[in-house]
Amino acid sequence: MEIPKNRIEKWLPHMIGLLLFMILPIFVFDSNNDRAIFWIYSYYYQLSIMIVAFYVNYLIITPHFFFNKRKVYFFAVLLLFAFTLLFASQHLYDLFQLDNLRPLKIIEGKEIPRKNALGLHPKLVDNFLLLIIVLGFSTGMANLQRLTHNKEEQKEIEKERLNTELAFLKIQISPHFFFNALNNIYALIAIDGDRAQKSVEKLSGLMRYLIYDSDIKRIELSKEFEFTRNYIELMRQRLNSKVTLDVDIQENVVNVTIPPLLFIPFIENTFKHGISYREKSFIRISLTTENNKLKFYCENSISSQSSQEPNKKGGLGITNVKKRLDLMYGDKANLKMDIHNNTFIVELVIPI
Repeated sequence: MEIPKNRIEKWLPHMIGLLLFMILPIFVFDSNNDRAIFWIYSYYYQLSIMIVAFYVNYLIITPHFFFNKRKVYFFAVLLLFAFTLLFASQHLYDLFQLDNLRPLKIIEGKEIPRKNALGLHPKLVDNFLLLIIVLGFSTGMANLQRLTHNKEEQKEIEKERLNTELAFLKIQISPHFFFNALNNIYALIAIDGDRAQKSVEKLSGLMRYLIYDSDIKRIELSKEFEFTRNYIELMRQRLNSKVTLDVDIQENVVNVTIPPLLFIPFIENTFKHGISYREKSFIRISLTTENNKLKFYCENSISSQSSQEPNKKGGLGITNVKKRLDLMYGDKANLKMDIHNNTFIVELVIPI
């Protein structure tokens, strides 16, 4: 059975740390020295006690009490556990007769007893302080592990929220797009039936893109450019001689992917507000890539009858795109919408 990667990442530092502590005596103590032999046995004995203390607190006490906001009980249980472990270690020390390995300590011809007046080992106080440090360290490690887990869990929740919201926004796009396209074709029928028929054919190709190709999170840049080009050609069908349309869409693009249908709402808005059948008007659209950035530029004249405003939030489509850009790019996307010299200008730059 394959071990999950996150479990390996969680326990690998523990295994490396234990290995280092286990091999430390090999480099520190001289196995030929009688006094060193006692310290080696004593070291491993204390290490065993500290490992028990660390993991009982790390795996049981801290998760059960501290994480459940029962901190008074946590400190009480931790202190009780520390004294219990010290008491047990005192008796295990005697049981294993480790004192027999300790070289006698003689000062001024007198043998220093191995235990104090209370029958406790002199190192017991030192062991208690070391135990408190180990318990504090294990508590900190457990909290750090929990914070990391919560952060990863929050990322998963945010990812699911992002996917859900993007799916909802995507559902909004298609009906809005079809409504505008069909409305344009309906207006064209009264002007030129043959051109309207060609527009229906063009629309069927765009619908295939919407149904099959754009139903994913990201689409090839070349396909999105081609779709945008075809959509503009569809809109061109209904223009008269008073409207000047300049289009610059890059032919050869890098093989990267972007979220689908980012530009159509702005182009729809341009054709809606940039066309006037009573006075001369213009639309300029540019879509290029440069220095790992995609640059979309669109401007249109504002007629005297147009309601286009620089601070207007935009219709459903533009509001939708703003949300998608914020969700997928955050501060990396740069969108500007403004009016200059009676011209409405849109500039969008995103990384690719």
